[in-house]
Amino acid sequence: MRSPLEVFRGRVLGVPIRQITRRTVPCYKYVDEDDGDRLSVCLLIDSKYLFRYPFENAKLSESLAVKARYLRGEMEHLRLREYQPGHCRYVDGGARSAAGA
Repeated sequence: MRSPLEVFRGRVLGVPIRQITRRTVPCYKYVDEDDGDRLSVCLLIDSKYLFRYPFENAKLSESLAVKARYLRGEMEHLRLREYQPGHCRYVDGGARSAAGA
């Protein structure tokens, strides 16, 4: 839960809300999973880092908190690399089991 001071300053987990919205762009890509390719919501950060976004049902401030965790580098296990236009794989091969949960 956000403290009143964070709400006043416009921050989520210490990251300004403007920075979260400016640096993150949602997109759809096909991701290689254990059970085959699946169209998934991905998050492009700073126009160069691509991450799988398994929190499609997150709403409002919960969604901002999750995106702030991506910006802080806590979600590196969900990092993707595009090998063909629109098709991605996990950078770390062991992340498939963590992302499926």
